[in-house]
Amino acid sequence: MKLRKRAIFLAIALASAGVQADAQYPSQAVRLIVPFPPGSSSDVTARAVAQKISGPLGQPVVVENRPGAMGGIGMQAVARSKPDGHTLVVGTVSTTVIPPIVSKSVPVDLFKDFTPVATMANTPLLLTVAQDSPLGSVADLVAAAKKAPKSLTYGSSAGLYKIAMEAVNSSAGIDLLGVPFTSPPQALTELLAGRLTVNPDALGAVGPMLQAKRVRALAILGSNRTPSLPDVPTMQELGFKGFAFNGWLGVLAPAGTPQPVIERLHKEIAKAVATPDVQALYTRLGMEATVLSPQAYGEEMRKDAAKYQAVAQQAGIEKE
Repeated sequence: MKLRKRAIFLAIALASAGVQADAQYPSQAVRLIVPFPPGSSSDVTARAVAQKISGPLGQPVVVENRPGAMGGIGMQAVARSKPDGHTLVVGTVSTTVIPPIVSKSVPVDLFKDFTPVATMANTPLLLTVAQDSPLGSVADLVAAAKKAPKSLTYGSSAGLYKIAMEAVNSSAGIDLLGVPFTSPPQALTELLAGRLTVNPDALGAVGPMLQAKRVRALAILGSNRTPSLPDVPTMQELGFKGFAFNGWLGVLAPAGTPQPVIERLHKEIAKAVATPDVQALYTRLGMEATVLSPQAYGEEMRKDAAKYQAVAQQAGIEKE
């Protein structure tokens, strides 16, 4: 009986602590780490949402760029932070589920070191060429690659892009060479300079170049066509069966962050994404507003981890 009473008192104490943590949160500025350079679509999105949630939270939400190591630098900084909700990180497919698939050395464990908070958006991915490229279609690319093996290149600036392009190689029986870059903007610069044959990129990042007619899109790498590019087919429509590489942006907290804090952050992010000006930003970036619950976000990451692991094995991608 005494043990039962102690258990009840402990449960009440823990619940009270959670409520107290929620009431006092945040007690200082919140850092939102973006593991990408300033100006990237992830950075622009994070800053817009951070500005929106700072008012309701009653504290500044400061965006801090920590690029490098496939997002590992920023992810590790958050994983080692105090789990109180004052340090968060923007996660993408390439910085969360992909690193353990393509790298032998990953400084964090996604499913042990982090707690999902919310997704903010889905990001359509494209296969692009420079406007003056002689390649008018994916069929042209495949034909050229077969005619001149190991002479055509693609920009490998994110883990998901690498897996997607190696899946193209595997499916089409070609050998496009991946050229590594530390960030997508660097790869885009090389594409515009004529030093890359093709480049996978997010619509939000390459959108201005598409509008300026400096870049063309050959295909959508994701599951569905995007409304802003209604005439650009998906890879599945072009005969690449089961080809679907979809990007998303989300927010993660260190593991052990109190659940009331996670719920508060999720609520404020959902409200921020629903505001007209953030919706307008998403439209300009070609992004889709999608806010998953913490549980659904976690399930999405596990599903993607299994999916892309299978793709990597089929394409023969070895860890480096």
